[in-house]
Amino acid sequence: MLDFNKLLPDLINLSSQASSSIMDIYNSDFSHKNKDDGSPLTLADEASNNIIIEGLKGITPEIQVVSEETFKNNISYEDSYWLIDPLDGTKEFINRNGDFSVNISFIHKQQSIFGVVQRPVDLRIWTSLDEVSQLKAREIIKPLRIVMSRSHKRKEDTMFLKLLQDCEIDYELVEKGSSLKICALCDDEADIYPRFGPTSEWDIAAADAVLSSYGGSICSLDNFKKLEYSKKNILNPPFIAYSNELIKQSYGQKVEDCIKKLL
Repeated sequence: MLDFNKLLPDLINLSSQASSSIMDIYNSDFSHKNKDDGSPLTLADEASNNIIIEGLKGITPEIQVVSEETFKNNISYEDSYWLIDPLDGTKEFINRNGDFSVNISFIHKQQSIFGVVQRPVDLRIWTSLDEVSQLKAREIIKPLRIVMSRSHKRKEDTMFLKLLQDCEIDYELVEKGSSLKICALCDDEADIYPRFGPTSEWDIAAADAVLSSYGGSICSLDNFKKLEYSKKNILNPPFIAYSNELIKQSYGQKVEDCIKKLL
């Protein structure tokens, strides 16, 4: 197994190089095109992708690298590999709102065990090796803070919020883009993140590992178990993320009962 503590400085440097290349294009008069699936692609995606892939090959030449930008449906996964999203939140990038990230994760036996997430606009970084003090058992702060997508709203989101109201759960809505929604849980800016719309494994793998190290968790809405990676279908099931166990214990059953009414 890799020594992530030893590799961390190189990985942060790699992420920062990718972030710098993204910001160079962000601050220019850039254009974009659409990929086969209709999602947008910019020169920033490609530049960041090239930097990270080449960097990882230099750091760990023996380890497979899987990237959103080079992914093939017939891929054969190794037991352990890097999974990257060189620019998560391309729509946010195009809209110039700053809510995009660089995601680097390591998958081992279908679990995300290490992650680095960086926000290029200010180089803020979260890693699964951050020195996080044990989350203190705090009184539940009301209202419940729910983070949802800024650019990918669905009717299920509105229906879910209505069900919470029907259950007399007061809530406050926080809107963010990319994997920064999960990082908002790490930073105690939000309590839960329900996701009903499609995401791919590379969208959340890095932040999944980070959130776990901060005391939070993500579970599938199909079976309310931990997410798995390396699936034949790269899409994640709908899921919910909790900032910590106290929130999960206090709200989990009511929230999950509401979710079951939608699915």
